[in-house]
Amino acid sequence: MRSTTTRGVLWEVIAPVLRWPMRSPFRFFSVVVGIVFVIWLIAQWSDAPDAEPASQPERGSVSAEQSPEATGSPAPVPDPVPLATKFVTAWARPDLTTDEWWAGINAARPDESLAQALGTTDPATVPATKVVGAAKVLEQNDGEARVEVTTDGPKVIVYLTLVDNVWYVANILPGG
Repeated sequence: MRSTTTRGVLWEVIAPVLRWPMRSPFRFFSVVVGIVFVIWLIAQWSDAPDAEPASQPERGSVSAEQSPEATGSPAPVPDPVPLATKFVTAWARPDLTTDEWWAGINAARPDESLAQALGTTDPATVPATKVVGAAKVLEQNDGEARVEVTTDGPKVIVYLTLVDNVWYVANILPGG
């Protein structure tokens, strides 16, 4: 006599479906290939370029309704002067050890090529010790800026690039 409980009825329905692929190697491999194909399709669909992950805005950040992209106006470009001044202030420290000097340089966001170029710099050879004047923007366009920073040594021209609305120091030209 068969059980009439829900569990018994459910097993009577599922058992033949589970046993069917096991009746021959061809069926088994066909089912495995089918499952792999379905998983691949789901992965392709979820990796589509138009699919964007849902994210919660951080506390205090601009919501999607308030963002410049939602209103159609571009985000305001940040001022490059503070970063240029921060970088030159970190650069003009010949009194520091190399490790301390590098910590200051890296905090001022140099791009990778500038970091490589400064890799052999001995801080003791830097011809300035401090920033003495206000920096001024010499040139600025959509993605680049050139800022002059006055030091107690030579004036320093700082070249910056804008990536995702964040300035990075691309190059410096002491005595510029």
